[in-house]
Amino acid sequence: MLEQELDMFLRKKDYQRLMLNVQEPRVYERKAEERCRVIIYYPEDVARQLSPERQANIIRQVRQYFYDIGQTRLDFLNLVETKNPAGARAAFGIYDNVWFLDRQTGRVILYEGQEDFFGLRAPLEDLMYLRMGNPRAPESGVGKRRVAVSPCNTVLVTVNIVVFLLCGIRGTWFLLERAALGITEVLDGREYYRLVTYMFLHAGIDHLFNNMLLLWFLGDNLEKQLGHIKYLILYFMSGILAGLASMSYNISISRYIVCVGASGAIFGVAGALAVIVLVNRGRVENLTTRQMLLFIALSLYGGFTSQGVDNAAHVGGLLAGVLLGLLLYRKKNAGVHLRRKRGKIES
Repeated sequence: MLEQELDMFLRKKDYQRLMLNVQEPRVYERKAEERCRVIIYYPEDVARQLSPERQANIIRQVRQYFYDIGQTRLDFLNLVETKNPAGARAAFGIYDNVWFLDRQTGRVILYEGQEDFFGLRAPLEDLMYLRMGNPRAPESGVGKRRVAVSPCNTVLVTVNIVVFLLCGIRGTWFLLERAALGITEVLDGREYYRLVTYMFLHAGIDHLFNNMLLLWFLGDNLEKQLGHIKYLILYFMSGILAGLASMSYNISISRYIVCVGASGAIFGVAGALAVIVLVNRGRVENLTTRQMLLFIALSLYGGFTSQGVDNAAHVGGLLAGVLLGLLLYRKKNAGVHLRRKRGKIES
């Protein structure tokens, strides 16, 4: 039975089953640092008869248990076993992190672009594939999964590489005179397009490689969180505002420089990701608050201790990304906030 296999699977992942006053679903917990991960598993017969009111009451009972023992920082995942995911969804539509285990196809179904739950999705999909004898499962026993590629970010990286190759063919004069960000060209020549084109130009292969490596990783994560259109808006606006910050600073110190590179926009991506990680209480995909803040601090430090780096663009892009992240990001399936009550909650 799936109940037994799932119980073994979760125990191998260091989840312990709790014996609560909740008769129908199974509740598992795993303590991690200052937080507690909670999984509520609804077998098929339970899910089939579940109403939204009953499900809300189960959540309240589980929350109350943890509140009573002083644990208030919880991360929830609901696992619903069903042969009709669309029908079962009606009882869970207002809650985040609800995964449907489809007994018909052997798939793990997530609606509304929900996030992974501490790396649990992939091995759980493997378990379902193998249990159901899904033909997509390979003979090695590991389920094949299509790697989701963020299309807009992939296009941005590709365009940067192609432009770099074209500049090499045409010569460095094209890089500096036709599309780089120069104060005189923008203000006197009114060539405002340079505020966009400079983001696709790089001064050398090392400059390109470092920027594209960061963009590939950070941009992929951000596009998954914001969606395609919002990601493009944030990327280009961060780059444009980074360019304006660079021009303003250099005008203030009476210095004329030519600026190229995607790093201002990339700092905007990093700033927005930091905001999203904080909004999600310290976790998004495989990113943590500590990782993001450490990356930003080290990147800024590296810029300020190096020669020929436009730090004004970096700081401007970072601040733009933070602001735009606050404006554009909306937490997916934020769910409802249930009031904490003292005493026992009856079904």
